[in-house]
Amino acid sequence: MALDVGSKTIGIAITDPLKVTVRPLKTLMRENLDTDAERIGELIEEQDIERLVVGMPRHLGGERSSIADLIEPLVKRLEQNLEIPIASAEERLSTKEAERLMGEAALPLAERRKRRNEFAAAVILEWYLEEGR
Repeated sequence: MALDVGSKTIGIAITDPLKVTVRPLKTLMRENLDTDAERIGELIEEQDIERLVVGMPRHLGGERSSIADLIEPLVKRLEQNLEIPIASAEERLSTKEAERLMGEAALPLAERRKRRNEFAAAVILEWYLEEGR
């Protein structure tokens, strides 16, 4: 499972058990640290997830993005609550790639806005899996 964490939403994507295909799962509206971690934990249990991948934002020059300040506390809370490995992954340009994929799929603009983060999570997961191959 991969997360694309933003200030207002968390995009979630999963892969099949053989790690061949990746699909966007859902977008959660952020509430607070405890609730966000609890909802992610429930999804991990429901989907029988073995590893969590969290997109970590960096600027194009490689320096850390300020958005990481929103992500790191959530990752720490998840590490406390979960018994699965948590990895971080490059997420630069994942939203741009997600926009391209949604355009190719001819999703309506309103649908693209709602699902942008979960498609970005799918891109992050795909890149992570490709890197491991």
